[in-house]
Amino acid sequence: MQPTDSISIGIVGAGAITRKSHLPVLVNTPNVTIAWIHDHRPETAKALADAYGLKSVHTTAPEQLPACDVALLAIPVDGRGEYLRHFAARGTAVFCEKPFATSAAEHRNILASFAPHALGAGFMRRFFQYALLLRRIVKERRFGPLYGIDVSEGGRSKGSGADASFLDDPRFGASRGVLADLGSHSVDLALYVSAASGFDVRSCTRVMDGAVDRKVTAAVRLLGVASESAAPIDMNYDVSWLDGQNNQIRLRFANATVWSGLGPASEVYIGDPAFPQDAMSLASEASRAVGATTYNQAFYLEWQHFLEGLRTHSESLISARSALLTTSLVEALLTTAGSQHD
Repeated sequence: MQPTDSISIGIVGAGAITRKSHLPVLVNTPNVTIAWIHDHRPETAKALADAYGLKSVHTTAPEQLPACDVALLAIPVDGRGEYLRHFAARGTAVFCEKPFATSAAEHRNILASFAPHALGAGFMRRFFQYALLLRRIVKERRFGPLYGIDVSEGGRSKGSGADASFLDDPRFGASRGVLADLGSHSVDLALYVSAASGFDVRSCTRVMDGAVDRKVTAAVRLLGVASESAAPIDMNYDVSWLDGQNNQIRLRFANATVWSGLGPASEVYIGDPAFPQDAMSLASEASRAVGATTYNQAFYLEWQHFLEGLRTHSESLISARSALLTTSLVEALLTTAGSQHD
């Protein structure tokens, strides 16, 4: 495949994430064509395809889908198995929305069926400008060695919107909880910023709604972080649909505390988070980080990196292999405590 060759993309899933984010970006990406859109609700796929002058496909079997170079799987993780097996057999690259898998074992099994450059996971917060800056600050030890991370995310919500959502569908229990649906993003962000290679769950408490987690509070020790010190990093983690959170990531260094909000346009500050009025913004440093300050920019950058990796047969920043530790930690928080995973 040449750098200027057009890449055809088939889309499985015509829900909100496709409608609001993936499709507007992809139809405006050079050398990309949308081959078709498929959804188990044919009327939804047709309405979205018609809005963009595209083709919708209705079928009850993945084997009947038309050929494409890349398949976007924007459907619940629980329903992807047949599609992944089919596209692996066909030699089609796949880009999956988060969460990528519900267990580390499942994650590894999927990885075994694809080349590293041909399988992506949609953890687009890695492309936020503040995430790139925080990662660089950790790597370069700007404020001494990193010794702690605090992450909190969420708010009072049932977790789904006014219209129908997979979060309301009892068939998709593994992906309906707050940790998999929302928290996997902030878990991945913490692992990416720190460049951790392992973890040790020290404690974890969950508030359950039947089989669905609504709040998770954990203490995790991150291992092998990107610093000259071999000391592990203590992470305090909270994600909730039951109460308000400060929606921040805080990095505690030997000589300073650096923090940011979790939205794409968040600025990075240094100082005491208890007195934000006295903090200093690292705006000049952020301007050196070529990253996204809007969600659509982040979706564009993740697709740009993935497609470039596909063209050059090189593993991209959002390869599914790079997200294995994220899946492992999410699984550990939902199922175990006090066991080391690396």
